[in-house]
Amino acid sequence: MPPPNKLQESLLQQAVVSGLLDNVARLSPPGATLDDGPRTRYFSCSSKMTEPLFIDQSSVLYSRDSRQLPEWVCYDTSERKATKDGSTITVMKNVTPVDPDWLGALADGSNLLSMGAPLDTPLPSYNKERDAIMCSVATKFGDHGWLIPPRQVVMYDAVNSTGAQGSAFLADDSFRWFARILLEGKVLDELKGLKALLNDDPAIISRRKPVQKVALLVSSLASAGIGSTAALQKHWAEIDSKFLFKLMKSWAKKDRAVDVKNMWVQAVKSNVQKWRANSQ
Repeated sequence: MPPPNKLQESLLQQAVVSGLLDNVARLSPPGATLDDGPRTRYFSCSSKMTEPLFIDQSSVLYSRDSRQLPEWVCYDTSERKATKDGSTITVMKNVTPVDPDWLGALADGSNLLSMGAPLDTPLPSYNKERDAIMCSVATKFGDHGWLIPPRQVVMYDAVNSTGAQGSAFLADDSFRWFARILLEGKVLDELKGLKALLNDDPAIISRRKPVQKVALLVSSLASAGIGSTAALQKHWAEIDSKFLFKLMKSWAKKDRAVDVKNMWVQAVKSNVQKWRANSQ
């Protein structure tokens, strides 16, 4: 059997890490601990393991140069081992390098993962597969709260969670971003050309400036609880097919008002049909 390629190797490593999340360890920064000679300390993500950990010198990952060591690892077991000076240290056995980018997904739902306030960057975006506005949130791993790459989560949940305190986002910002991305033509295929017909860039919606047409649009979506394609389709099909129609008049360029009207009417008609077909 040939050796695994890079992708297969990564998938195998992730499979190992997923079963050893409690045994993830992180390299101690240079100068942060006492000198251990040729060895460099690791610390466990679990507060239950208080003593420093070391990579065994027999491991293929071992290096006297700390710059050559993986910053994150996981291990199967640990054991006490005597050193040449008669002291003992705890060495990790069956060590696997860990990419911290994996940890958010692999530890999802576990007590090792904690998520904080939504981040300003990268900007929120619409995920068609999830049918939701997504944003990045500060993400920490382990009992010591080590920062790992931010996770993408549903923005509505993020801005309305207890962890959102201190965030720059407001409770209605998921609807605000849905409004912006809807008018940018990135939610419904039927509205792809809408942005060019508008008298303002939809980006003004997310800037929270006191503009009446922006306030009316966002409040309408928020009041109806519409922040997804499915919710908008259902509202058009079952409650009000003219929802948002009147508001679009203030967004259309004067010489393109008819084009905006026709595009909007066709988008509503098409999406009502989609909703009814999917509901059968």
